[in-house]
Amino acid sequence: MNLSAIAIKRPVFTVMVTVALMVLGLMGMSRLGTDLFPNVTFPVVVVNVPYPGASPREVEQLVTKQVEDAVVSMNGIDRIKSSSRESLSSTIIIFDLGVDTQEAATQVRERIAQTRYKLPSEVKEPVVRRFDVGAAPVLTYGLSGGGRSLPETAKFARDVIKPALEQVDGVAAVEVKGGAEREIKVNLDRAKIDALHLSVVAIIGQLKAQNLNVPAGHYDEGAREISVRTVGELGNVDDVRNVIVATAADGSSVRLADVGTVDDGYEELRTRIRVNNEPAVSFDVVKQSGANTVAVSDAVKAKLAKIRPTFPEGIEASIIIEQAKFIRENTHEVQIAIIFGGAMAILVILFFMLDLRSTLISAVALPTSVISTFFLMYVLNFSINMMTLLGLSLAIGLLIDDAVVVRENIQKHLERGVEPRKAALDGTKEISLSVLATTLTVVAVFIPVAFMSGIVGQFFRQFGLTIAGAVLMSLFVAFTLDPMLSSRFSKAHVPGELQHDRFAVLKRPFLYVFDSIDHFYRVVLGWVVRRKLVVGLLAVVSFLAMFPIGGLTGFDFVNQEDRGQFVLDIQLPAGTKLHESAARVAPVEKKLLEDPRFVTLLSVLGPDGEVNRVKWRVVTVPKQERSVGIATLKDVARDAVKAQLPDASISVTDPPFVEGAATEAPIMVLVRAPDYDTLAPLAKDVEDLMRQIPGIVDVSMKYVPGQPELRVSVDRDKAARAGIPVANVALALRAGIEGDEAGKLRQGKDDVPIRVRLASPDRASMEDVLSMTIWTQKGPVALGDVATVDRGEGPSVIDRENRERQIAIWAASRGRGLGEIAQELDEGFAKLKMPPGASIHLDGQIRQMRESNSSMAVAFGLALVFIYIVLASQFESFVHPITIMMTTIPLAAVGAVVGVFMSGTTLAMGSLIGIIFLMGLVTKNAILVVDRALVRVRDHGETPLQAILEAGPERLRPILMTSAAMILGMLPTAISRGDGSEFRAPMAIAVIGGVVSSTVLSLVVVPAFYLAVEGAKARLAKRFGRATPEPAPEPAE
Repeated sequence: MNLSAIAIKRPVFTVMVTVALMVLGLMGMSRLGTDLFPNVTFPVVVVNVPYPGASPREVEQLVTKQVEDAVVSMNGIDRIKSSSRESLSSTIIIFDLGVDTQEAATQVRERIAQTRYKLPSEVKEPVVRRFDVGAAPVLTYGLSGGGRSLPETAKFARDVIKPALEQVDGVAAVEVKGGAEREIKVNLDRAKIDALHLSVVAIIGQLKAQNLNVPAGHYDEGAREISVRTVGELGNVDDVRNVIVATAADGSSVRLADVGTVDDGYEELRTRIRVNNEPAVSFDVVKQSGANTVAVSDAVKAKLAKIRPTFPEGIEASIIIEQAKFIRENTHEVQIAIIFGGAMAILVILFFMLDLRSTLISAVALPTSVISTFFLMYVLNFSINMMTLLGLSLAIGLLIDDAVVVRENIQKHLERGVEPRKAALDGTKEISLSVLATTLTVVAVFIPVAFMSGIVGQFFRQFGLTIAGAVLMSLFVAFTLDPMLSSRFSKAHVPGELQHDRFAVLKRPFLYVFDSIDHFYRVVLGWVVRRKLVVGLLAVVSFLAMFPIGGLTGFDFVNQEDRGQFVLDIQLPAGTKLHESAARVAPVEKKLLEDPRFVTLLSVLGPDGEVNRVKWRVVTVPKQERSVGIATLKDVARDAVKAQLPDASISVTDPPFVEGAATEAPIMVLVRAPDYDTLAPLAKDVEDLMRQIPGIVDVSMKYVPGQPELRVSVDRDKAARAGIPVANVALALRAGIEGDEAGKLRQGKDDVPIRVRLASPDRASMEDVLSMTIWTQKGPVALGDVATVDRGEGPSVIDRENRERQIAIWAASRGRGLGEIAQELDEGFAKLKMPPGASIHLDGQIRQMRESNSSMAVAFGLALVFIYIVLASQFESFVHPITIMMTTIPLAAVGAVVGVFMSGTTLAMGSLIGIIFLMGLVTKNAILVVDRALVRVRDHGETPLQAILEAGPERLRPILMTSAAMILGMLPTAISRGDGSEFRAPMAIAVIGGVVSSTVLSLVVVPAFYLAVEGAKARLAKRFGRATPEPAPEPAE
């Protein structure tokens, strides 16, 4: 007994199973997390090593190379990227997909710990962390002080807001940025310390020695144990001032305050924050991995509202970036698309069936399948995110297909006067193999999509499995609930029934239209079977025409998304001071904010300590509230910066998809060579080439060679004669200029660092550096006596990849697809004269596009194989699957490409997924026709020609019904202009175009190809002596 027979025989059981699926689905839906993207794994480990005061070259040679050498031999490494900038080494280790990031991070920590002794003693403790997409910032706030100083505002954020918000469930950390931290500044007078034969290094040592608590053990006192410790920590700033650092010639004590000033101040800032052109502090709320973004965001806002009354007067916190807002709006848009798409699909069924009972029976499949799918998503540990909702919105037209086909076939039996129970059983059984095959072809397409390789594959895994799960649920409903309801609530057709139907007047025009369509199709089909060669040529021409149209359309990685935000990076000439950078961009910020379309401007002055850089995060009004796109607003900002700062280098990019990830340009060219003498000229040639290519804008070389620096070269012979090791020279120079930390001053819960160095007038020029005193056992020696100092220029940042120096050139595209630009770049690079050891690589979205296209090509190939397997099994033939696939899939691709071209967008990831989606979708129509023709040949003894002439019209109504349901079901997604529509709409447009073309053409081309194949089989069989049915004569003209 098959599934449908059981369902018909046991209606209560069938209803209970359906209710159980619904309950489980609702339970799963209530427990699913809500996020922007699936929780994918980026196998990336980052190692940051602070080296205060060191130049980029020193950081590279003494720290970065040591870190690279330590980890390079680890298994599973894909790439190692590093940057060496002033005072900081940052190394990014990118592992192959599938590597356990937690274990990799542990191994990296162990390797760095083993290498620690090779690093300079001045480096601070290395920080090793893994990049976790699930632990990303979900909220960014700006905090203004209302007249308070930035350090006070920052202290309030760290002492009050940070601990309060970190108690919220799901919050991993609150990162406060901007505002200097407290620091005890000791500025020494060089003349005074020279007179006392003291050095900065010696005074630092004195402070450290007199600012500590030391445990001394314990002793027994009767029955008690007494702990002993030496209490020597300094208690306040006056204690620091009164530390004795030397003894004068007259025997008096020389205190620290006698040889310099001791001030309770703040650290020297290398990065500042401004919000809307006003100094501010910002803080990011980072959620725990796997936590619900929307729930965390709501809880944080509620907590902040609760503690806001305790804020000092004037302090205000305002939201700058809120991920949950975009998630909600994106989710709302998809929900609307699902509801309206489902409603339109149901109306299509009513239009074609002209029977409310049949419509309602078929429509039950839609909510049942969707809700049940949420249970599968819960079991698979998915979340409600952009990819799963996109899958459901695309599947709306599919989810009703199986039920419609089954119900339509049952309806045919009812119209012949068969009683409902038998009609339901026979009608379902007759069509079951075809429905099973059509559903499995969809599953066969999306299983490979779900398991594509690379990061793109991780994003699409939930998308593919959600669609596959939903259509399998709809198949189950079509084979159980639909026939059961048909057997209970249908009635057999009675001759003359239409005359007594109260809606007969309304139905007759529709019936007339259907009869006319049927008659027209029979005429066309008769012409097709007589002109098979002409039809074949038209199909081939249509397919070939797709390629030039695709070339005009262009290729991209993803369509540019208007999220109401963009990032603008400004790089001023090397050597520009932080306060000068701030002053130069302030008028531009003011001008932009005068435009009401720009809502918030978060300005990071000196990101990563690069004081000649400014990075803006610009927030605009929502796209629904403005008449221009985000590209126009980018141009406005770009032009404003260029007009005010003609010497600046500018990059305008979209925010990263994952907050907290590095911002990258769409076009990134990486030039590598062993040294800068080779690298810099080649990078300049590449930059010039990029500026000449149409469609490339914002060309910016991420290499600034003009960073002024003083180079101190120690004469080893002179130093040796003076009794000074080279290390002592370096330590004395560092202590005098950068200073060093001489312990901490404990103030309640704060540990305030004590920084000691020469006073500013004693380190203001090259002459001051040359006259610095180095004390030896033989007496004082001036630095100029053992070293030379010369001025030079060096890079502000040294980038490396795979242990080679590299220069990155960033750019964006405008008016041309990335595919066309990439091809032109490759041609241009091939003409450049390449020095030995140099290489050029395309990165950014071009690299991602090529990797994703490669993954999609594999998915496309696997989908073809699986579809063939399903069809061959269905038809018990090695030939007919080729008939179906050769006609439907190419013709669907034609419609998809034409649809994308007419919409004015480019072929990108969304539309390519739509084309893959079509592979499973469009074969459904051909399966219904070919399967019916084969049944008529097998069961009724008809010739292939007779069979196809009847099978086509028989299957015309379900084909038109399911195609119209799919088209109208996708229409809300295709015409949507809400948040996230830039990604969804091209996918829906490609599907609609493909369904239109494949429906129209497959009704014509499939019969022609079917007859051609059957004719070829008959001729081959006759030649080799096998008996086959004689083909019937073609119909007369």
